[in-house]
Amino acid sequence: MTLPQLFGAAVQRDGANPFLTYYDDVTGERIELSAVTTANWVAKTANLLVDEYDLEPGETVAIGLPPHWLGVVWALSAWSAGATVTTGEGALAITGPDFAVRGTRETIASALLPLGGRFREPLPEGIHDYGAEVYNHPDLFVPFDPPADSTPAYDDKTHAELIAAAEPITDRVLTTTSLVAPEGIGTLIGVIAGGGSIVLCRNLDPAKLDRRIADEKVDRVLADL
Repeated sequence: MTLPQLFGAAVQRDGANPFLTYYDDVTGERIELSAVTTANWVAKTANLLVDEYDLEPGETVAIGLPPHWLGVVWALSAWSAGATVTTGEGALAITGPDFAVRGTRETIASALLPLGGRFREPLPEGIHDYGAEVYNHPDLFVPFDPPADSTPAYDDKTHAELIAAAEPITDRVLTTTSLVAPEGIGTLIGVIAGGGSIVLCRNLDPAKLDRRIADEKVDRVLADL
């Protein structure tokens, strides 16, 4: 099984249920994504990557975002297109408003505004605005060359190896770690495999932790806090 197949099964099984709830305690943002809504974002982004930036199977995608729901979307989109997410340098890169990560071929940036909104000021030359382009693409993505179990998915780890290494998570878990960082990728895959859900907190205010656990009905707080 591949990661897009695993996520597709989760969408069929738990599509309307909360999958990823994101908070930023500096901006006050809260967004809740069901598996179906996440799948729509994944399809739009995968179409953008393939149709606009000619992403090909086997190419690498670097995700230079802070802990954010868009990191999950980009990882699933890259895998859907048969590409590999890398912790190093990628042919394509998604970066935040700090422009800290650049792709060797294309660089796309997100303003990290609510609902993936576009930048409000011009971008540096050669950097594309994700929020200005993603909405133009359809909610259905059909890859020309889908990945196989043995396709590299995360650096040198294959789809099959990542799935085998992830412990299925049935709980609703709270974390502050990026779900596409080496220390967070197992949580993401485990939740997809086990039918759990995630509360991802950026810039967490410790004074709000107990209330958030109660409000979001969190079963388990991961040890990164």
